Amino acid sequence: MNGLRITEITILGALFVLVGCAGPVQEPERTGFLSDYSRLELMDNDNLRYVGDRVGEYESFIIDPIAILFERDAENPVFSDKELEDLKQHAVDELKKQLTKDNGYAVVTEPGEGVARIRVGFTEVDDTIGLLNVSIYTKVSGLGLGGASIAGEIVDSVTGEQLAAAIRWGSGSRVLRAGYTHTGDAKIQVDRWAKQVRKQIDERHGR
Repeated sequence: MNGLRITEITILGALFVLVGCAGPVQEPERTGFLSDYSRLELMDNDNLRYVGDRVGEYESFIIDPIAILFERDAENPVFSDKELEDLKQHAVDELKKQLTKDNGYAVVTEPGEGVARIRVGFTEVDDTIGLLNVSIYTKVSGLGLGGASIAGEIVDSVTGEQLAAAIRWGSGSRVLRAGYTHTGDAKIQVDRWAKQVRKQIDERHGR
């Protein structure tokens, strides 16, 4: 075994000691962000959800600015302001892409009849350890795997009536590469969630 291989194994061993095995993102506490939690039902093992039939009456959506709902350590922040802003913008962009693709729905900026508002907040973001995304061996083990917890709802843009709501939590992917950023796995979770939002809206439209 050559010296380079020995060094690689030594580094991987040290990383296992330092970070341990990553556990799944747990169901987050309810922050009060949603206007109503009473109709949420547990779906699978990673989300609570309510989707009312009236969602099928809306063809246009406003995407509100994304909220950060967890408390940050001011002295030792895990994420920089730039990283969180980038994550929030990614969520907006992915939602817009999923809603509008295949001649789907309109994304607008003004409230009105037949327009719904989408509100989203991150209740937790778990750090992705970028160095552990280099090797498939560490990736599949779950070492350094990050993730996110997200709360969101769809409300009538005029009356504020809640039309749908969800809380979703989970880690990124042990297969997909999350890159070197601290929010890589959180973005993977956002992508999954945005696809689910489109699917649920389509179902209420009979598509």
